[in-house]
Amino acid sequence: MKKIFFYATLLWLFACNHQNEDGFSASVIAEGTAIKLSPQTGGQVLDIRFEEGTRVQAGDTLAVLDTEKLSYQLEQVQANVADVQAQKGIAATNLQKARDEAVYAKTRFGRVNDLYKQNAATEQMRDDAEINTTRAESSMRSAQQMLASLDTRQAALQAQVNLLQKQISDATLISPLDGTVTTQYYQLGETVPTMAPMLEIINLQEMWAKVYVTETMLPAINIGQEAQISMDGTDENLVGRVAWISPRAEFTPKNILTEESRTGLVYAVKIDIDNPQGLLKHGMPVAISLPLVKK
Repeated sequence: MKKIFFYATLLWLFACNHQNEDGFSASVIAEGTAIKLSPQTGGQVLDIRFEEGTRVQAGDTLAVLDTEKLSYQLEQVQANVADVQAQKGIAATNLQKARDEAVYAKTRFGRVNDLYKQNAATEQMRDDAEINTTRAESSMRSAQQMLASLDTRQAALQAQVNLLQKQISDATLISPLDGTVTTQYYQLGETVPTMAPMLEIINLQEMWAKVYVTETMLPAINIGQEAQISMDGTDENLVGRVAWISPRAEFTPKNILTEESRTGLVYAVKIDIDNPQGLLKHGMPVAISLPLVKK
């Protein structure tokens, strides 16, 4: 039954196209930009602030999901970050101490070595001073490695903090555009899986429609060219503008052409329609008149 309706709609649209030397007219279906909003963090629905049929603005908070478990995880990771910061303070103190000892040991070895050359110190004293220098430098390198290891761990923990904060933020569904809530897929108290559509919004202020024109008409149609849009139930016309012209030819409607008519290639032309008062609705049939620019 759906296929029969779809084919009948295509046949109606194709049959309603008309052109003459001065202009082109067609009956088409107007559409709005429809988006399905999905939370990137799943959870139980705690609050829904806009129901079906209500207008929303870009930036409005539409719904809030539960993030209690994520908040506990965030607190745990933040505590680990604080612990690492304290360990870094101790490691930094140890590193400074190791540096001081390495400098002292190196200086002492130099003095003992000078005395040894003057036969004022024994070889054993020289060897002991050299060993102490090697040990001090090794301790300094170990302290440097410990501090570097703590820096790496802190960076990894901070990444976890950032991730958890992002997941908590993603549990609040924000509208990316002005529009109307047309479908609500989940109710208060239900659990929304991650990335599952929760709401659908359609922007009815900026509608669009597609018409199909022949190759001979393309030179007479330009981007930005105005079109007149009329609809049933009102004498008020809307203004549309050519927004896009397909660079590729196609057969349309594909599913109802006869063998003879398949040789007729057409090009899709998208027309944006200003709909500031919301008179035009998604899926509403309209008549489009597009004057042809003679060159």
